[in-house]
Amino acid sequence: MRGLVGLARSLEGRTVAVLLLAVLAVHGGALMLYRRSAAVAADEAFATEVARQLVLARESVLRRPPDARGTEAKALSSAHFEIGWDREAPVAGGEGTDPELRDLRDRLLELEPVLGPGLDLALAAPDEPLHQQDLRGTSPLPDGSVLTFRSAHAPGLVRIAPWAFLATAMAVLVGVAAVVLMHRIAGPLRALTRATSRIGQGMVVSVPEVGPDETRGIGRALNAMQTRIHALVAERTQALAAVSHDLRTPIARLRLRLDRVGDAEERRAMADDLDEMQAMVDATLAYLRGDADPEARQVTNVASVLMGVCDASADAGRDVAYQGPGRALATVRPVAFRRALENLVDNGVRYGSRVRVGLGIEEAELVVQVDDDGPGIDPEDVPRAFEPFARLEGSRSRNTGGTGLGLTIARRAIEAEGGTLGLAPRPEGGLRAEVRLPRVGPRG
Repeated sequence: MRGLVGLARSLEGRTVAVLLLAVLAVHGGALMLYRRSAAVAADEAFATEVARQLVLARESVLRRPPDARGTEAKALSSAHFEIGWDREAPVAGGEGTDPELRDLRDRLLELEPVLGPGLDLALAAPDEPLHQQDLRGTSPLPDGSVLTFRSAHAPGLVRIAPWAFLATAMAVLVGVAAVVLMHRIAGPLRALTRATSRIGQGMVVSVPEVGPDETRGIGRALNAMQTRIHALVAERTQALAAVSHDLRTPIARLRLRLDRVGDAEERRAMADDLDEMQAMVDATLAYLRGDADPEARQVTNVASVLMGVCDASADAGRDVAYQGPGRALATVRPVAFRRALENLVDNGVRYGSRVRVGLGIEEAELVVQVDDDGPGIDPEDVPRAFEPFARLEGSRSRNTGGTGLGLTIARRAIEAEGGTLGLAPRPEGGLRAEVRLPRVGPRG
């Protein structure tokens, strides 16, 4: 169902629908025009044939004496056109013609005026199932007798000619050709969509320059744009990384000079400031080199990574525990992914006293939940929590430390693996960070 809805909303689906509707409309109109023209031609041919038959029968019957006219009429009859003769007219002139046959009657009198104004037409009686559409009628003769007839072919009867079936087959072929052609035309657009969806997730994505001139131009422009953007980002990253790296040298010199400070309390405060500066430098470098991380992706046991992160944090004296299965596979960059999980756990420990890490396995995804018992954050502040260097003073105090890059780095690393990272306040208090990753292995 989702595939059908997606096709209906796509350019390919809508274009194919328009083309097929156009083909059906043109073909239907052509068949209607053919049927109408064929009906007119059939009526004209029918009227001409009936008029000719009646005139010939009239002349033949009038040449015979009254006693022989009935026999002559039967001799003129055929399987499709029966002729009869009566001494007296059964109906008054013109009053017996059915209303729907008056146009045919007028046409017969126009073709052969000799048939006289007393010509009456009607359809066969309804109590004769095999002859309900047969045409019957009477034509008066000069001596007061009447010529009767019945035709086995009703007017307006049109059969679909073989070429109409051929035209229908051609319309079907045109429709199929339109679908195939649009699928081939839309192919470059689909490739362009797939390629552009990967732009911004890492290295330069080669956008295919295929298809019509328009899609080739779009692909060429996107490739050139990516080259320029990555060059600018690389220059900015290199400059900022150089500044952050150079800050390590004065930080190291300041650490050496701490020994000269006599006041132990002052020395401890200065050491804490230097530690915070060092953490900020390290976080900034990690943030800046995130897009250029050369680490290769590989199938990784996410459960094992989570257990390792929790064990390391517990060994450091923190109240961190893991709950979940012992095996769950996903394709990730192990080091970057572990760094993201460590940031989430550190974030929970920094603002709370206890952290619980859970892992769930769904049909197509792995769900990692990192719960803490801290003050949490307001739902409207969640988007700002992922901004670089953002500090949410209302819910998280500056006294807890941190650089404001932990969540930013974590989300970037997780989204690079095709996953998502979300934050939500827990009903029982605290914050929940939820990571969803595409899983590897059998479904169900």
